[in-house]
Amino acid sequence: MRFIRVLALIVVLTEAGNPLAAQVLIRTGLRIDVIGCYRLFIENGRQVDSTFYNASPLVRLDSVLHPLIPEVGAFRILWPLNAAGRPLDRPRPHYPLSPLWWADSLSDSVHLSFSDGFSGTVLILSAVVGRSDTLRGTIEEDWDFVPPTKRGAAYAVRVPCLN
Repeated sequence: MRFIRVLALIVVLTEAGNPLAAQVLIRTGLRIDVIGCYRLFIENGRQVDSTFYNASPLVRLDSVLHPLIPEVGAFRILWPLNAAGRPLDRPRPHYPLSPLWWADSLSDSVHLSFSDGFSGTVLILSAVVGRSDTLRGTIEEDWDFVPPTKRGAAYAVRVPCLN
């Protein structure tokens, strides 16, 4: 009888854990409303450029999951584009810290990361459902050996993607 009670407790706890797993998937799930191309700007209206380490002035947020990062459904491939909308480099999905993006539904935000694992630029932009033409938030340049060197307001404006 004791074995059955322990087994029942394990089943109940296992089932209770499933909603949490579902919440993680929902929290970091695909935001189809933000997929597409965006031109990136800092607070003074200047386009983001190479003065922000690893960043690009234009990005394409892809729906493809990053294959080497273990978080289920979280990290997706970000294509850095030049000012004309052409790829700067091919994403390196075999490299865990290639440019990537993810959504966080708890804060209604998207994160764009241009980090190489040591240094890089990250934008955190508000992405309220239904209002994804202009995303506003912050930009920060981080280095592995000093505190962040650049911080400020930033925004992303949706633009048509070139095929």
